[in-house]
Amino acid sequence: MKKRFLVFLYALFIVSNVNAQSRVFKQVGSGISTSLHSILQDGSLVGYLTFTELEKASKDSFNYEITIMDENLNDIGKVKFSQQKLNLRSVAFEQDILCLTYIKSDVLGTTAKHKISYKIAAKKGYVSFFAQFINLQGEITKTFEKKADVDLYVALKEYEAGIRPFKQDIQLKNISGVGFAAFYGDKTKKSLLTFNAAGEKIGERQVKEVAATYYLHTAGDDIYLLTQKAEEYGSGYTLYGYSGTANSPTLKLPLRDKKQRMLDILGFGNDPATGKLFISGIVAGKFQENSEGNVYDIYNGAFKGIFKMDINGAHKEDVKTVYSCWADSTDNDITSKGYITSARGHIVPRPSFRDFEGNTYFLGSRLTAKKNKGALIAGIVTMPLLIPYYVMMATGAFGTYSFDDVLLMQMDKNGKISYVDSIGTEIYKRKNAAPVFQFADNCSFYSLTNPDTKTSFLIVKGEKDIIIYNVHEKKIVRKIAKNNNEVKTNIYPAKDGHIIVSEYDEKEKSTRLSIEAI
Repeated sequence: MKKRFLVFLYALFIVSNVNAQSRVFKQVGSGISTSLHSILQDGSLVGYLTFTELEKASKDSFNYEITIMDENLNDIGKVKFSQQKLNLRSVAFEQDILCLTYIKSDVLGTTAKHKISYKIAAKKGYVSFFAQFINLQGEITKTFEKKADVDLYVALKEYEAGIRPFKQDIQLKNISGVGFAAFYGDKTKKSLLTFNAAGEKIGERQVKEVAATYYLHTAGDDIYLLTQKAEEYGSGYTLYGYSGTANSPTLKLPLRDKKQRMLDILGFGNDPATGKLFISGIVAGKFQENSEGNVYDIYNGAFKGIFKMDINGAHKEDVKTVYSCWADSTDNDITSKGYITSARGHIVPRPSFRDFEGNTYFLGSRLTAKKNKGALIAGIVTMPLLIPYYVMMATGAFGTYSFDDVLLMQMDKNGKISYVDSIGTEIYKRKNAAPVFQFADNCSFYSLTNPDTKTSFLIVKGEKDIIIYNVHEKKIVRKIAKNNNEVKTNIYPAKDGHIIVSEYDEKEKSTRLSIEAI
C-alpha cells in the first residue's frame, strides 16, 4: 500500500569494487553500526546514503559520518559531525537539500541496563525529534529540534527490546516546490511539521484524529494523512487532507462505499501521469468487520468488487471514485462471488498500481478451495469426543485449498474490469481448516515503472524464484533463483526503470548491490 522505503541494515561495511551501478559491502564487525537508506523525492528514488555511528566523541556524544551516493551508488559527498545519540528514521530530498529526521536522546542507548540507572536517567534525560538539513556540498545548513513527551523509564526498558520511544514513528516526505513534511506522535500529541527548503519551520499542526496507524503522504503541495482505526486486516480507513497552510483538515474521507461497506486499500500513491494521489483496492464484505477472514470466506464471495479513487486536491469536490462489482466484468468472465472462469479460481488481491494510461491493475495469488460439507457436519457431531474430530482435522478431511498461480486483473480508466493473465509460480497446497490468507500466501509482489518507455513491470517473489513480468507485453522477461549455493538473491526497486539486485554471499559475509535496467 505504501511506497516502499528501503532500508538495508548491516553491522559494519567496508565498501569495495566501487564502479557505477555496482557496489560490494563487506561485514567486518559489530562495534560500529552502518545503515544504507534510499533517498526519495516525489515517491521516486534519487540516491542513497550510508549513516555510520563511529567512536564516541565525548562522554555524551558520538562521531557520525554520512556518505551521499547518486542513484548509481557512486559517492558524491561525505558529511562528518558530532552529536548526541541519534537514530536515523527517514530521508527525503527537495530543491538540492537533503532532510534527515532522527530520534535524539542523551540517555537512550547510552544508559547502563539497570533499574537504578534507569530511574536516575529518567529524571534528567530527554528524547527529541531532530531534523538535519544538508546541501549537496556536504554542509549542514540548518538543524531543528523539538523535545518529545516520553515516559523515559518505560522507554529505557523498552529500548532493550528494540521498541522506539515514539508511539508513532517519524515519517518524512518532500513537498514539491516547498520543502518537507514530517509526522510523529509521542505520549500526549501527534505533530505534523512543515519546513521550507532552507530548513525553517513554516507550520506545525496538532493532529487530533485518533487512530492506531497513520500514513503520511504528499502530492504537489497538498499533505495527506491516511489513518487506520485498528491494525487488523480490513479495519476502517479515513483519509485527511491539508490544503495549503490550513491547520485543520480540509478533507475528511471515510473509506466506505455507498452501502457503508469498508474499502481495503491495496494501492496508495501518486498517479504516474498526473502526479495526483490515487487510491485503489477491494470492497470488503461483512467478514472483515467481524473477523480476520479465511480463504473459504474469499471463495464464498467475501470480496464484492474493486474500486479506484482519484484525489485531485485536498477537498471533497476533488475526489472521484469508481466502484466495479465482479459481475460487471467484460465478457461476464467473473461471477458475482469473484470466481474467474477463465482462470479457474479466485484472485486474492494484494498490491494495486496505476499505469501511464490511467489503467489500474490488481495483482494477487489464485485461490482454489473446497470444503467437505459431510466431514464438517460429522466433525461438529463428534467434537465432544475430541479424538475423532482431531483425527479428521489432521487428515485434511474438512477441506483443501491452494495458492498456485499469480493472477493479474485490470480496471480501465472507465471502470471496466477484466482478467488479464496468469503468471506461473510454485504450487502451494494445504489441507485442514483454511487460515487467514495473508499469512498463508507464499508470494510477495510489487510493481515498477519505466518512465522513458511508460512500461509497467511486476516483481513476483515466490519461495524459489523471483519473476520479472512485463505488464504491457504480457510475458515474463526474467526469472532469478533466490538461492544459488551460498548466494542469496533478492530484488528491490531502484531509480526509475531499474532494479537493485542484492546478492548476499554467506561464505564471504558480503552483499553486492547492482543497479540493472528493466
